[in-house]
Amino acid sequence: MKKDLNQDKEDLALTSKLREMAFELGVNTFGVSDLNLLSDYETFPKDLLKSYSRGISVGLKIPDEALEKLPESRPIYAKHTTALNNRLDFIAYRLSIFLESSGYKALSIPASNVINDLDWRSHISHRAIARTAGIGWIGKSLNLVTKEYGPRLRLASILTDAPLETGAPLENNCGKCQRCIDYCIVKALKNNNFKDYPKEREISLDIDTCVSKLEEFSKDPDLGIMSCCGVCIQVCPFGRSKAKKTKN
Repeated sequence: MKKDLNQDKEDLALTSKLREMAFELGVNTFGVSDLNLLSDYETFPKDLLKSYSRGISVGLKIPDEALEKLPESRPIYAKHTTALNNRLDFIAYRLSIFLESSGYKALSIPASNVINDLDWRSHISHRAIARTAGIGWIGKSLNLVTKEYGPRLRLASILTDAPLETGAPLENNCGKCQRCIDYCIVKALKNNNFKDYPKEREISLDIDTCVSKLEEFSKDPDLGIMSCCGVCIQVCPFGRSKAKKTKN
C-alpha cells in the first residue's frame, strides 16, 4: 500500500509539473484523458492509441473581436486561426519533449490536420480528448464547449504512456439552446439531443454541406484555409461577455 501511495504522489507531481509548464507556455485550457474511454473513436492509423494510455489536451482561446466582427472580419479570423494552430503545435512539441526526457513516450497530434480519406476527420478527435479530460462538453455544433470560453478555443493533443492523473468526462450542457443550429449559414447542423456525444456525426451534422462551404472559403486568397467560418462559435452564448450577450 505504501508503494502505491508513493506512486500516486509521483503521478500527481508529474501531472502538476506538466500542467504548470503548459500554462507557462500560455495555454488557456489543460486536461488529461483516459484513452480507454476513446476506444470506439475512429483513428488514423487504426492502432494509433495502442502504445498510449493518456491523452493530453491543450487549448488556446480565440480572441473575441476576431469572432464578434464576423463575417467582415473573416480574413482576420483566418489569420488568428493559423497563428493559434501554430502556437498549439509548438506547445504540444515542448510538452512532448519534456515527457520524453522524463522517460515516457509522447506523440503530439497537430492542431488542425484534416485527412480526406477519413471523411474530413483527423488522426484522432481533439474534441473527444478534451471532453473526456473534463475540459468541456460536445455541443450541438459538435464543437467543444466550456463554461468559461464556450467553443472559442483551438485545440491540440498529445498521446503518452505517462501515468498522469485524469479528469472526468462531461455531459452535454447545451440544454434547449440551439443558436448554432439557427444561425448556421448553410443549415448543416441538426437539432439532435445527446448526452455525451453523437455516436454518428451525420445525425447532428451534414458534413458534405459544411465542407462544401469551407472549401469555398479556402479558395478565397484572403483566407486560404478551410476552418474559417466561425458562425456557430460566434453565436454560442457560452463564452460571450455579458455586454455582447445583451446585444443579440
